[in-house]
Amino acid sequence: MKKELLLATALASTVGMAGIAEAASASFSGHTRAGVEGENPDSSDSDTTAAKQLNNFNVSISETTDAGMKIATGFTLTDEGGAESNPSGLTLTFTDGSSLQLIEAGSASAAHAVSVPGASGEQGIANTSTNNSPTALTTGTGSDYVGFDYATAADAFGIEGFSANVSASFNSDVGTTSGATATTTLENSYAVGVTYKTTAGDSTVTMGAGYNAADHNNVTATKDNAVWHMGATVVTGDLTVGAGFMDGDYLTHDEQISGSYTSVGAKYVSGDITFNIGMTSADAKDENIGVAATGAEDSTDTVGASIDYVIASGVTGTVGYKNSDSKSEAVDITTASGSAWYVGATVSF
Repeated sequence: MKKELLLATALASTVGMAGIAEAASASFSGHTRAGVEGENPDSSDSDTTAAKQLNNFNVSISETTDAGMKIATGFTLTDEGGAESNPSGLTLTFTDGSSLQLIEAGSASAAHAVSVPGASGEQGIANTSTNNSPTALTTGTGSDYVGFDYATAADAFGIEGFSANVSASFNSDVGTTSGATATTTLENSYAVGVTYKTTAGDSTVTMGAGYNAADHNNVTATKDNAVWHMGATVVTGDLTVGAGFMDGDYLTHDEQISGSYTSVGAKYVSGDITFNIGMTSADAKDENIGVAATGAEDSTDTVGASIDYVIASGVTGTVGYKNSDSKSEAVDITTASGSAWYVGATVSF
């Protein structure tokens, strides 16, 4: 019996060591945000305050084959307070620097949306669900999990500073629906995105643009997703300024929408302190599936500013402010309009 136990222990140890030797490389990162937010909606003369506690934990896994191709994947244990596992697909990075994402690849258009500076922090009054104006340059860039996204290497096609993506996803097996209130599901999508980065004197200029098209399973719909965006940022020393614009048609689960979104902002870094300011303006005409749009618009306008201070390595304190104005069908929504502030810190690892 003793010999059998020793043999079993040796076998388990051998298998364990083999597993370790053959395991892919893994790393993790994330952050926790803790702070206090205050809101003063136009519908009330009283301020409200609440704690804001948000967490993020990501695991990245990768390995490189003998031929030099890198295979990467990962998963999210929790994302900004949502305690759930969110596995990602596979990304193959080839020796020439190009890459191919498979499963949950996303949209090539969204991958090239410029990052316009704006107020940091967790401040903001929640908008009404009846307001369907766009909320980002990437609005309408939907895709199914079954698909791919191919990204070129840097300096693609012999053009210094140029890169591009092309993507597609497929969900043609979803059942057909009809009717103005029937649930609508995205079927197939196709997208392209490009970025060009260059220098002009002491400044670095980055320009990005993209187009995303998608169809849905509701035969009553008179629109499908067809959205485009473009934008640019200019970095001169410690100052960054940027602007972006999005426009087009997109569908939610029960409405078809035509909307546009504009974002402008600036960021200035002075030692451990970062100053941010930004504004957005969005509008949309939304109707039930298959119904022609009326002249009444939804709209959302915001302006915000913040100061970030690096307290210690991995620890950043933030003070932020934002003012919002929301309209649904051209009518002021006082419960979703007003001002908000935030004081808190982000601890990253």
